[in-house]
Amino acid sequence: MKKVIFISFLLTLTHFVNAQDFVSNNLSDEQILGLIEKHRPSKGGKIPSNLKYRLGATHVNGQYHLTDEPFIIEGAKKVQELGYGILKLWFYKANGQAHGYKYNSDWNLTQTMTLKELANHKYYDEVFKMPFKVFALNIKDGYGKASTEDQTENLNRVEKEFYDLTTHFLTKYKDREVSFILSNWEGDWMLRGGTSAKSKWRKDSVSPNAPVRVKNMIDWVKARQKGVSRARNNFQDSKCKVYNAVEVNKVYDGILHSMPSITTSVLPHVKVDMVAWSAYDGKSEDGIKMYKGVDYLRHYMNPTAYMKGEKFVFIGEINEHENRNNRTKEYVQNFTDVIMGVYLAQKIPYIFYWELYSNDTKKGSKKQDRVLKYEELAGNWLIRPDGSFGWAQEYFNVLLERSKSQN
Repeated sequence: MKKVIFISFLLTLTHFVNAQDFVSNNLSDEQILGLIEKHRPSKGGKIPSNLKYRLGATHVNGQYHLTDEPFIIEGAKKVQELGYGILKLWFYKANGQAHGYKYNSDWNLTQTMTLKELANHKYYDEVFKMPFKVFALNIKDGYGKASTEDQTENLNRVEKEFYDLTTHFLTKYKDREVSFILSNWEGDWMLRGGTSAKSKWRKDSVSPNAPVRVKNMIDWVKARQKGVSRARNNFQDSKCKVYNAVEVNKVYDGILHSMPSITTSVLPHVKVDMVAWSAYDGKSEDGIKMYKGVDYLRHYMNPTAYMKGEKFVFIGEINEHENRNNRTKEYVQNFTDVIMGVYLAQKIPYIFYWELYSNDTKKGSKKQDRVLKYEELAGNWLIRPDGSFGWAQEYFNVLLERSKSQN
């Protein structure tokens, strides 16, 4: 009986599209492949003149540093030096050091500080002064997880903190054309409780507390959006823009396996400014899966009135490890060219490559306990530990240079 109730509850929250019947904008796979090939930069696809403001990198938890500057500042400067105009950072409360930014740093954070107070920290303040056009900030504070307790007080706090943070940005940068996107870390992992073995749900082994998690996620997203929207309504003359985004990372678990997911179980029940995709589950050699994943997200999302009908989907994470699985330069650069063909064909507004410095290790070494060497790292980098460019960055250098000739 409990199993029947559980399944019935999930079905009321989850909207499914038969993946076999779903056709991306009435296009066949052959037509999609043709579009991807047409837009691949290596095949003559046009590079937009504003590429530097659509392509960027994440900087967090890299396992080495190249200067003695505070790590977050070093990384932001490096991203700027590479020629990118958009930057993604982690924006987490903590006790002591900030998550992912420990090298050469003295944060003195507290878990009880507000998001506005965090934004005023000297390190973030210095980074926000840099001439990026977009800052995407990952914030996961306040999600109720599997708690069955009344979330009203927590949600009120989340809404207020997002209101105050949005107000801070809109007023402090009112004379500057800059955007702040307040997003979250990979939402499907948050929904499941992390990345441990017990969180890797299967179709026949979904956690029994999934309905509570889904409900709390819906309420949490709504509270964040309400705070952002309320602040925007009060400060409509600011040149600065602030958006709320939901990041998903398991699109195809919901689509192909009818499992509870952010895509199918949360997006249909909320209105949000933007959706981000940590798009590793969209990887395929021909790019078709990536192309369709974008269409699935646009199908399920409901944009706020502020977005004027635009279904704004951007790429929150994507990469190919250089130092795993015997990858070659040709393989990594071909993969990167294919996904760029997809993103240009789909007119993706922002693409954040993961990441500036490699955070993944080959043997799971403790994060930032020391500076790791090239051979210890998995190679999801744009800059290697010796300061040289990774294969993906060599590819992006060509694109960024070509984009200048489009002006």
